[in-house]
Amino acid sequence: MTVEPDAAGPAAAPDSPMTRPPEQRLSRTPTIADYYADLLRPLDNQQRRAIILRLTYGFYEGWRPSRQEMADLVAVELGTLSIEEAVRRQDQRNLRADRPG
Repeated sequence: MTVEPDAAGPAAAPDSPMTRPPEQRLSRTPTIADYYADLLRPLDNQQRRAIILRLTYGFYEGWRPSRQEMADLVAVELGTLSIEEAVRRQDQRNLRADRPG
């Protein structure tokens, strides 16, 4: 059963939640993982939660992973990249970052 709004009643304000698309009606608090959402998409729920937990703990310890670093962590989690290769890549990124430009 669908309830139609009363045509004679007041119109909803232009910025009312009822005039927004459904995906925008519920406001959501941003999370630390939002920046990496596309990278986390291939993971199952358990894998995703584990990575987000690592991000959360790391955040409070000052860790701010690059998208490349996060992509490597996801690849390790998926089994498409070895831990050794991920560490080698991180070492290379650190060497480049330490070089004076």
